[in-house]
Amino acid sequence: MGIFLKAIHDQNTRLSSKYSDRILKLFIGISSAYIYEKREARKPNTNTIKYNLVKLGHELGFRVYANGLTSEQSREQFEKYGFVNREFLYDVHWYVDKKGEFYTPEDVPLVVESELGDRRKNDTSKLRSPAIKFDFQKLLFANADLRLMIFKTKNLQHLNEINLYFEKAIESFRLLEKGSAFLFICFVHDTKELYYSEKNKQ
Repeated sequence: MGIFLKAIHDQNTRLSSKYSDRILKLFIGISSAYIYEKREARKPNTNTIKYNLVKLGHELGFRVYANGLTSEQSREQFEKYGFVNREFLYDVHWYVDKKGEFYTPEDVPLVVESELGDRRKNDTSKLRSPAIKFDFQKLLFANADLRLMIFKTKNLQHLNEINLYFEKAIESFRLLEKGSAFLFICFVHDTKELYYSEKNKQ
């Protein structure tokens, strides 16, 4: 389906999904210093990721639901766009209401899950990367133009392993329509580099 490629500054690659280029550039611009800190920094790192996606969604003219914003960030977005961001099903999603009608969504351009950890709290299984897999499976259920998974791996070998899982999971889920689009963004801890991949259901 699609291998992971290293993301670099001034990247001119044309990605196939409508908003993938903007999203990838956004993540290239987020300082790697945020992402490679110790486990204790996961919460502020995740906030940085979500907040930047919230801002981009509003800039593109969408309504945005998200969780984990600080009260100041929520207030800032409300003052700018007159809309309160709260979690609804996914970590972040962009949507469009029918003109003049709230709670009548017409389109969902993007849904996002972000998981910078490897294990879920109290998970004692021997499974590899259960936290990432747990969050990713939610995206299989999503009816959206683009599904974005943001995660972190220890090294490139770990990234290759999880890539095989993603591809198998996409192809195995029979309710997912052919052509369904996914964008993956991965922070690789050991090399301090950003990798990405686009995948579509075959």
